[in-house]
Formats: sequence, structure tokens, C-alpha cells
Amino acid sequence: MKNTNTIQSALARASFVMALALWIPAVVVAQSTSDAPKPNAVTLSAQGKCEYSEDGVTFVKLEQGHVFDQGATVRTGDGARADLFFRRTGTTVRLQQNTEIKLETMSVTMNSGAPAVHTLLDLRAGRIFTAVRSEIAGSTFEIKNAAGRSVLEGSGVGRYIITADGTHVVAKGSAIPLKVINESGVTIIAAGQQFSRKDGKMIPLSTNLWVKDLIQLDELHAAADGYATGESPPKP
Repeated sequence: MKNTNTIQSALARASFVMALALWIPAVVVAQSTSDAPKPNAVTLSAQGKCEYSEDGVTFVKLEQGHVFDQGATVRTGDGARADLFFRRTGTTVRLQQNTEIKLETMSVTMNSGAPAVHTLLDLRAGRIFTAVRSEIAGSTFEIKNAAGRSVLEGSGVGRYIITADGTHVVAKGSAIPLKVINESGVTIIAAGQQFSRKDGKMIPLSTNLWVKDLIQLDELHAAADGYATGESPPKP
């Protein structure tokens, strides 16, 4: 009987130690995630009629310096545009005129001890220019539109034009390909290519056709670099 009690005690201690070993890492990961600064987006500039709403119903004027958490809706009117910088991802998004997006998700999780940021935008109308300079390998930046989900994964730099109706442009020199995911499968758009949902064709990027837009992408990238290095956001 004494031997039996000794064995049972040893098994109980072993079970406790094993449970503790499994519990501690989970607590550490949970604490690390909760302690990490939450991702958000700051308004670099707002030109013309730009508005936002926290509840999707009541819209107010958008001004430079406004900080967004997830769930907000942003829209621009005729001749207007707004630049948003997504902290922790190094990504800047320009809403062109008559554009509306919802910041559906801005979250951070821990992946093998390293933070991974996930951003999801719902592009409801118009078009956006996106300049990426990401240093977080496990992060994703997604845009929903008529073509499905446009996904940018991992670290690197890139410049992209995405419309609500499903046109995608990846500028030359972009290190991160754009992955379009929908019910038909996955389409990979590499640097120097454009894709339209309407005709489902991948064609080489026409620099002459997009020249003005590509110049704006360069400006957008410069604005993001300036803000990331601690300079004041450019004045409208």
C-alpha cells in the first residue's frame, strides 16, 4: 500500500509539472500580445471633403493627425483625397476621390514569439494607392473588393493601385507580390503587372497609361518614409 501511495504521489507531481510547463508559455504569449501596442492608423493629410465615422452612420470632418482604431469608416468626396499611415506595418494608403473604406481589422498576434500584424480593409467604392514598407515577416495586409481579397504577406516594399471594382496594379520594383483570392482560386500579380476582374486577364503594366498614378505612388512612399522617421506629417 505504501508503494502504491508513493507511485500515485509521483504521478500526481509529474502531472502537475507537465501542466505547469504547458500553462506558463500560454500565459507569457497572452501577456506579450496584450502588452504589445495595438495597431492603428494616423491621418497624414486630408484634402477636400474627407469624412469619417466610428459607427458607420454619423460622419464628421476628417482632419490631419486623427488616429483611427479598427471599425472606423473613411470616405472622400469629389476632388478630395486622404492619406492614412498604418503604424507597425509601415503601410500608407491614399484614398482617391469618391472612395470609401472600412478599417475592419487591425490586430496583432504572437507567432513563434514574434509579433504579427494583420490589417483588413473593406474597399467599398473608388480606389486606393498603397505604399508598403513592412519589416514584420509574419504580417498580412488585406483589401476586400469585388475581386475577392487582395493580400500582401510578409516583409518588403511595394506600391499598388487597387479599385473597388477589381482592378489591381503592381508597380515595377515591388518586392511583395499581390495575391488575389476568390472562389475561382488564387491569382498572383507580380511587379510590373496589372489584373482586371472584369476580363480576368493579366497584362504587362502600361507605364504611359498609369504615369500620373505612378508619380503619386512615389509621393505617397516619400510621405510614409518621412513619417516613419519621426518627421511631422506633410501639410495639405
